[in-house]
Amino acid sequence: MNRLKQMFSARRFRAGGYATFAAAVVIAIAVLVNMVVGALPADKTQIDVTSQALYTLSDQSRQIVRALDRDVTLSLLAYTGQEDESVTKLLDRYAALSDHVKVEYVDPAVNPTVLEKYKDEALYANSVIVTCGEKYRFVSYQDIFQTDYSNYYYNGSVETSFNGEGALTSAIHYVASDDLPKVYSLTGHGEKTLSASLEDLVEEDNLELTELSLLSLERVPEDADCVLIYAPSSDLSADEAQLLTDYLDAGGDVMLITDYIADGDMPNLMQLTKRMGMQPREGIVVEGDGSRSLRGYAYYLLPYLGTHEITTPISEAGYYLLMPMAQGILETGEGSATVTSLMNTSGKAYAKAAGYDMTTTEQEDGDATGPFDVAMASEDGEAHMVWATSASMLEDGIDQVVSGANGDFFLNALNWMCEQEESISIRAKPLSSETLTLSSRDASLWSAVVVGVVPVALVAVGVVIWFRRKRR
Repeated sequence: MNRLKQMFSARRFRAGGYATFAAAVVIAIAVLVNMVVGALPADKTQIDVTSQALYTLSDQSRQIVRALDRDVTLSLLAYTGQEDESVTKLLDRYAALSDHVKVEYVDPAVNPTVLEKYKDEALYANSVIVTCGEKYRFVSYQDIFQTDYSNYYYNGSVETSFNGEGALTSAIHYVASDDLPKVYSLTGHGEKTLSASLEDLVEEDNLELTELSLLSLERVPEDADCVLIYAPSSDLSADEAQLLTDYLDAGGDVMLITDYIADGDMPNLMQLTKRMGMQPREGIVVEGDGSRSLRGYAYYLLPYLGTHEITTPISEAGYYLLMPMAQGILETGEGSATVTSLMNTSGKAYAKAAGYDMTTTEQEDGDATGPFDVAMASEDGEAHMVWATSASMLEDGIDQVVSGANGDFFLNALNWMCEQEESISIRAKPLSSETLTLSSRDASLWSAVVVGVVPVALVAVGVVIWFRRKRR
């Protein structure tokens, strides 16, 4: 008994007991810390170390999600164990922003009824279904990872971008909104049609686009937030122009994009622009400043951007707009409308009065000189009009030259007129990363430093330290 008592009271036992107790405390603290960290939202515990900030949500997304007042469910369709980590990380970021956002994982093998319910959709693994009540939007995996083949023919390159935030934020805003702005696109005058890619962007901005014929109507529909007139090849009738004038008088909004209009052409359409304090100038604009036009094409303008809600986000982001074959716009100075320049040329620009029939782009005697406004915004009370004089600016090939900035201008203008403050304009993030390229000489130099100089230096330091200690 005494021996056992001595063993428990020995210094070694007491030290071991303290060590065991300390280890237990450390383990308990670690468990507690893990529990606390596990309860924290993903944006507080998961650091986005990607160079493109793939999982960092913009202020716009945060504003939209945090303003939710109804439950939204993000359902990831993926077989168990095959979930895309990029998608799951992004979903966790959304769930961390609001208690109204729930994330669930649906395995089609376990729950095949989901496939039947959404049989009209092109289903891909790791797609997301965003639902709010009975309303839903299907976000395909191909919408999240967008592949661009436009340069494949030229250099064989394929570019992939991560559009997860743009697609999901747009879907959340769509399903949680009761009323979406409605844009009516005028038809019946040989108007151009928007490209499929631009229509997709309009839908992603949660704008409803519907065709409109005024021939059988007594007025513009009351639910029209904006009327789009896109490059008509013939004039409106007097009755149609009057209906649109009445619409403007009642506080309506018109987005007008035109091809070149010769002097005296389309008087009924021009009645609308005059109502809003604008009229066309004669001639197609040619830029005399080489830095403000596309190289080799002086009539493909790279105009200066004015200060306005429509253009400021584009200029602040450092993008150009491209306006081929544009026409000048003149402020009439009549009426009560307030007109603002959105795009204008340099003072070296000049206008070719012959329009499409010009025989040279060189400046000649008699050519009107700039600067010229080629896009304007007009406000008169509740009425708004945006007029841009280059119809080809919205063609996919032209828009791609300026990295989609022309499309951004178009969407910004529609959202401004529709008074949609929470417009979705989140750009996709490229997945390509920059690489460090070294010449052969530099590669040999750094190889010698890493393989030879650094180890020798470390050994030398070790020898010096050993020698000093030995002398002591």
